[in-house]
Amino acid sequence: MTTPANCDKHLFEEATGMCRACRRPFCADCLVYAQGPNHAPLCIPCALTAAGVRSTASARARRGRGMTGRLLAGIGATAAAAMVAIPALSSLH
Repeated sequence: MTTPANCDKHLFEEATGMCRACRRPFCADCLVYAQGPNHAPLCIPCALTAAGVRSTASARARRGRGMTGRLLAGIGATAAAAMVAIPALSSLH
């Protein structure tokens, strides 16, 4: 007995099909028939790759840190600089 798979993007939705390119399960909202109804569906990232809009389906992962990662890195650098500067400035007074 097999259990039904869940959508790879919407974890609480039951998958209705599988992407032809990456072979992952997706719900009906995530699958597109980019090459017509007679061809197997693609997930949206793979459809964008097939259309030439994106060079690879994992381009987002290859780009590195997103806006949140850059923001957190900046906050961390500022906090580290403050931890060094505040005691040094306090000793001057």
